[in-house]
Amino acid sequence: MPAWDIILVLGGVACWLAAGIAGLGSRGERTSIALALCGSLIGLTGAGLALAGDGSGECNFPWMQGWMARLAVDHLSAVFLLPVFLGGACATIYSTGYYSLTTRPAAAKHLRFFIALLIAAMAIVVTARQSVLFLLAWEVMALAAYFLITTEHHKPEVRQAGWVYLVTTHLGTLALIAMTVLLAQRSGHFFWQPVTGDHQTIDTFIIGLALIGFGCKAGFLPLHFWLPGAHAAAPSPASALLSGVMLKTGVYGILRISGLLPATPVWLGGCLVIVGCLTALFGIFHALSQADIKRLLAYSSIENLGLIALGIGLAWIGRATQTPTLVALGLGGALLHVWNHFLFKTLLFHGVGAVVQVCGTRHIERLGGLAKTMPATAGAMLVACLAVSALPPLNGFMGEWLLYRALFGSIHQQPWLAAIAIPALAFTGGLAAATFIKLFGIVFLGSPRDPTIHAHEASIFMRTTMLFLAGFCACMGVAAALVLPLIDRAVNCWLPGTGGVLVPLVSGDLGTLGLVCIALGLVAGVVWWHLAKRLPATEVRSVVTWDCGYAAPSARMQYSGRSLTAWLGDLVPGLRALRHLPRLHGLFPQTEHCDAACPDALGDRFFSPRLQDFVNRVMRLRWLQQGHTNLYLLYVLIGLVLMFAWMLVRPLVLA
Repeated sequence: MPAWDIILVLGGVACWLAAGIAGLGSRGERTSIALALCGSLIGLTGAGLALAGDGSGECNFPWMQGWMARLAVDHLSAVFLLPVFLGGACATIYSTGYYSLTTRPAAAKHLRFFIALLIAAMAIVVTARQSVLFLLAWEVMALAAYFLITTEHHKPEVRQAGWVYLVTTHLGTLALIAMTVLLAQRSGHFFWQPVTGDHQTIDTFIIGLALIGFGCKAGFLPLHFWLPGAHAAAPSPASALLSGVMLKTGVYGILRISGLLPATPVWLGGCLVIVGCLTALFGIFHALSQADIKRLLAYSSIENLGLIALGIGLAWIGRATQTPTLVALGLGGALLHVWNHFLFKTLLFHGVGAVVQVCGTRHIERLGGLAKTMPATAGAMLVACLAVSALPPLNGFMGEWLLYRALFGSIHQQPWLAAIAIPALAFTGGLAAATFIKLFGIVFLGSPRDPTIHAHEASIFMRTTMLFLAGFCACMGVAAALVLPLIDRAVNCWLPGTGGVLVPLVSGDLGTLGLVCIALGLVAGVVWWHLAKRLPATEVRSVVTWDCGYAAPSARMQYSGRSLTAWLGDLVPGLRALRHLPRLHGLFPQTEHCDAACPDALGDRFFSPRLQDFVNRVMRLRWLQQGHTNLYLLYVLIGLVLMFAWMLVRPLVLA
């Protein structure tokens, strides 16, 4: 009899599939919402039971004549199942206000169905313990994400982003197929179970293929180039799921496969740490220079996935050098950041989605002063911006604090690595703060820049989701010490024998920090209440601020997003913006404009030209495609003849 945790998780998957089918009906919106929320509640209960219990839930059933499929929920799976089901519930409530059956029925049904399919597929991905079942669920997840990205398929840029994503994810899937074949050869079966024996060469190939295949999904450098376009093209509820949840399936896959194999060599962990640092710096530099607010958030996701990769690399080094504290701090920081990134990045995409829906633009230079007309959205976005900048007392700081502790603890064993990673982590944090000062300051503060935009507050469903996530970010920040035992169990699941190491190391620090933050919050609340009580009795005068000598200042004189951070983006030559500057002639020139764009240094400047050159060369072979079935049958016959000829000649060649 399977345990209750796996039964509940599968029940949640079934409810989500039923919700997707119900959402296709003309009057099935309420039924679909009810089933989706019920599925999330059941799935969260199952994941919570697995995380709080012994994590031994397993289910085996026959399929595909002679094959057995296996599903299981352990502590590591439960850590990733919680964002899957909670993110699905948030997307369901939020999308109710984002697309309506009365205004855009086709888009609403499309979005609801493929969100349900994506949630169900991701839940199977993190519970599958058999290679073929895992690959099938992985492919369904990839296709569901593609159809979510191309919801607005009438736009050329959306179709382009969808095709780039589809090609990239299938290249990653090819690497995963090769990985599963080698893993089956290594273990003698297709079940995912720990293997023993010293086969370092094949193990290194398996880990390398896992990094390529799962790294495509996670957006590690240089496999990130699909991510900015896809996140910008998808509707905001889908973008939140893609960034906050789906990217983490790549992290899960790397952890699952590396946990099955013996200890990875130290050099491989060091390489992953360096890749994580480069990914984080690359992502945040590009986020800093974006004018499209959804692309800004997409590059910020690349940065945060780089931090998670850094933590996994430290855990690999700790495992190879038999240093339990380094494993606990590195992997504990990575897993805690998985949760934290899900919360604040989902909130950021929901907040930006509300802005885009109300204002009709993603261009940061057209926005401004929205805090006056969208106060609830502005408050939630302020919390999210502080959290993603890793500022206490919010949750983003807590995961990075564990990574700092791990890096400082590795100074004596790996001084060269700490010398690279610590400045990179600090520099990334500073640039993240600058990026989100730009985002919040330009979009929500100041005066409106475009008089044609008439903003108003988002719908009640969208506001409810954002305020819930903002409260969760604050709670996870001040009460991070309470969730450390759960993270500790997941660390012990990945490497048995490391349980009980994480809590004594950092629970005291995080608990003290949480209490200090609560005390400061209470003091700030008392001061605010006192000032609010006194201000109504005080005469308030309105005066003009210093206007730089201009008699009639206007909204055009404010800082723009580009001018605020241009000097930081120009620090790295490869990331400098391409500027279009007009040539002015005469004393009274005609009205001109200037523009600046920051193309992706790898995706747009390196991969795209070479890929286009490859496509042009391949197109020269179009003459082979004549559109005649008999000609294609001839090609097949020629291929079979050549294959049989090789089978006849091969023994002679080998001899």
